[in-house]
Amino acid sequence: MWALPADATCAAFARARLSATMRGLRMPDVLVCDAATMVSELVTNVHRHASGTVSELYVYRTGERAEIVAKVFDGAPWKGAVPAARRPLPLDEGGRGFEVVNALAAEHDGRWGVHRSRSRLAFAPITGKAVYFALPMVGVALPVLCKDPVGAMSELEAALSGRGLRALHRCQGWDMAVLSVRAEITVWARRHGFVVTMPSVGTVRYPLWDVTEVAEAVVRCHEELDAR
Repeated sequence: MWALPADATCAAFARARLSATMRGLRMPDVLVCDAATMVSELVTNVHRHASGTVSELYVYRTGERAEIVAKVFDGAPWKGAVPAARRPLPLDEGGRGFEVVNALAAEHDGRWGVHRSRSRLAFAPITGKAVYFALPMVGVALPVLCKDPVGAMSELEAALSGRGLRALHRCQGWDMAVLSVRAEITVWARRHGFVVTMPSVGTVRYPLWDVTEVAEAVVRCHEELDAR
């Protein structure tokens, strides 16, 4: 993860970091090029509409399906419903970035979206939103990642605490661990993986190595509950 420059170099910075990461994983050149275009659109949108706020780029692997996720966070304040992309009018000079991201994600059988979140790199975590896309890691030889439940839960607790979620309560024993985030959010870690209960989605399962994605899901739900 990287803090994005606050000037017009931010898009080039993001393209370089994402491209280097994907090439290091030996992902196909066409996917690398399209992903660079997608992240450029997202970061440029932040620079134009949320300049002066904290902005960050995260790139990580997630899911049983094996996807690479690129996520752009900005700390611009907003209340109410999650902002949605509207189709620009024919004479609009801008506003087509999300259309580009949507088209490229669909072409590669990927997905994209936006959700409430918190910063990961700021000294004092701040609330904001994250726009992301996820693309399948086709043809990439991935190592098998093994974690024990207690160790994985310790990592998750540290990740959530680092993002300003303080009212955490963890208990462990019998080769499992349970983390209470708040009354509505509980996480179990067992040998077969994480089991997370959240009011917006019900019960969701994740591999034990998928700590980053579990933290993202929990923070998202936490912020949505606070925004009610």
